Amino acid sequence: MSEHANSTKAVTPFRQSLYELLLDERNKSGKKSFINRFTLLLILVNLFVLLLESAPAIYAPYHDLFFAFDVFSVGVFSIEYLLRLYLAPEDPEFANKSSPRLAYMTSVLGVIDLLAIAPFFAGLLFAMDTRVLRVIRLLRILKISQIFIEGTREFIQLNRGRTLRQKVHALLFTSDYGGRLNQAIEFFLIFWIVISVLSIVLESVEGINAHFSHHFAVLDVASFVVFFIEYSLRIYAYPEENLKQSSFMSRFNFMRSPSGLLDLMAILPFMLELVLGGTLDLRFLRIVRMLRLLKLGRYSSASDTMFSVIKKEMPVLTAGMFMIVILVFMMAAFGYLLERDAQPDKFENIPQSIYWAVITLASVGYGDISPVTPGGRLITVLLALVGIGIFAIPAAILASGFTDQMRSRRDQIRHDLLVMARDIDFDGEGHQEFVDYAKSHHLSMPEINQIIQQINDEAEQSEPPNTDLQSLVLAADNPQFALAQYRTLVAHLSQLAAIADTEYISRQLQVSGQSTELERSVWERVEKSRPES
Repeated sequence: MSEHANSTKAVTPFRQSLYELLLDERNKSGKKSFINRFTLLLILVNLFVLLLESAPAIYAPYHDLFFAFDVFSVGVFSIEYLLRLYLAPEDPEFANKSSPRLAYMTSVLGVIDLLAIAPFFAGLLFAMDTRVLRVIRLLRILKISQIFIEGTREFIQLNRGRTLRQKVHALLFTSDYGGRLNQAIEFFLIFWIVISVLSIVLESVEGINAHFSHHFAVLDVASFVVFFIEYSLRIYAYPEENLKQSSFMSRFNFMRSPSGLLDLMAILPFMLELVLGGTLDLRFLRIVRMLRLLKLGRYSSASDTMFSVIKKEMPVLTAGMFMIVILVFMMAAFGYLLERDAQPDKFENIPQSIYWAVITLASVGYGDISPVTPGGRLITVLLALVGIGIFAIPAAILASGFTDQMRSRRDQIRHDLLVMARDIDFDGEGHQEFVDYAKSHHLSMPEINQIIQQINDEAEQSEPPNTDLQSLVLAADNPQFALAQYRTLVAHLSQLAAIADTEYISRQLQVSGQSTELERSVWERVEKSRPES
């Protein structure tokens, strides 16, 4: 019995630490969020691989690679299932059950985890049609619900008592109320954007389109549904971004904003093809769908930074572009004048000469149009030399502006963190919250430690030295110092009696319970010793 108790004591701390590291939602320094993102990505890639397997022309020559990926996926999901089974006694959801592991196995999440790996082992043990196995493996998509279920629980707690529009806003826009469910939805939308763009690219390859034309059509419909729902919900919830405006004006401003127009362009080609496809040739709209790729800019701060730099440096950029335009038109006119007689087919007009001037100024030089006269070649040499410096001006402006913007943004983040840190108890949980917040703004640990050290140095400098305590310590060990301190205090009392309202002090000292007998007697002696005015 004692051996079992000792082994339990030895295992439980390890199991608890492992649970906190891998599965504990409350541990912000753990790997729970990374595991969720990796699992979600693996599930979505599995669906894409299943789509490829449905084409015999692709599956047959790469059968071994598909099987290897399936083994890898099942291995990951099996490890996850066994870990959850082992750590079930530490999970608050199952810890209070009589048999935590059995409770996990029979729960919705446990059944989903089992269904994700069962088809693979069933295929190894029993002779089954591979097409049936592919259909059964679709059950892995249910694991997505596991991530969304966990995020939904947190979302419900964060948004308790809030309105429907506020909840929708928290789902799609970054805020303090979105939690992991907002992150999961963002990841899901990013995946759909990438898959949608890849399908458009692959659809243009005739050999691939011949095998997957039906799949591409299904993907296009699914993408339209996903992006249409997203666009509609963003319009509905956007008034929460600016409560000072009316709902109508706020939604109108979103619809005409760059972000809203991109969302519209993501779904507009499909709707136009659906409505006008029978009367007009709208195949060009399939290329317009590539604009969906720009939607990724919403999930990256780099695009916002770049737009800010362009807006900030626009006057300088405009001046530089103005000089480039003038140079292009002047050189095009000279090129036309010098080359039109020698090459009337290539320099037949100034617009065609503009093409030559631009590719020469940009130092591209395709060679399809090149001067043959001495004057034309001289102009080309001068234009190429000038182009090296002229075209470098906008690039240098953008690079400098981008660096300044990043430095300014980093300084602002550091300032915000310094303000935040002054209200945090670094000895408690506030330290980890501060570190997590700083990491979310892409600060490294050395930078975070530097900020914390700066806060500690400021705190030490702002604390006044306790001279009274130091004086008492010295007086205890040095009688001469104690005598000098006593005389200093008496002198201060005499000075106080000479300048203060002695009548008020005397009255207050006589109030019962407000002062001690020692205070009253000392004040009487000080007042009597005060020289007459």
